[in-house]
Amino acid sequence: EGDDNPLTCLQRGYDRNGIPLCPHGYRLSSNGHDYQRHATKWVCRLKCAHQPDPDIPGSAAAISHSTCPFADLAHPLGFSLTTTLTLPDGSIRLARDMQVGSDTWQLRIGRQSYAESRNATQARRHLKRSPSFGLANTAKAMLISDTLSLAFNLTRLIFEASRQATKHPPPGVQPP
Repeated sequence: EGDDNPLTCLQRGYDRNGIPLCPHGYRLSSNGHDYQRHATKWVCRLKCAHQPDPDIPGSAAAISHSTCPFADLAHPLGFSLTTTLTLPDGSIRLARDMQVGSDTWQLRIGRQSYAESRNATQARRHLKRSPSFGLANTAKAMLISDTLSLAFNLTRLIFEASRQATKHPPPGVQPP
């Protein structure tokens, strides 16, 4: 079942955006990222105290602050969870390791944008899933495609730079 089913999200422990959930269906908030261990700490900050309905609709009977097992002195931030790159059984996590939209997330997405740009270029040229996929010469075809993409980009940049250089300066301004 997909991300549209709230009960599936609750069972997996994270919502459709990859944000972890507390056992009662409230989204957790990021409480910091440990870059040495590649781990993020998530806490609920006792959302049940000020938000009567869970974030995941129909997840469970509404829980109150007085009945929440994590609303005590032993849990000052409520329910907490630490996520790392892998699950305890060694499989790769599907949930995000940082909050979507945060400064750290924006920085990481910026680093990934080159690979995504290359994939978008391949898709525009209908080479994302080439007819020779899985055959012996697929790697060569992709190399040629990447080389052509770079050549087109270089040509475009040279054209833009030469067009900019040939523009006439406004009246009264001396060219350099």
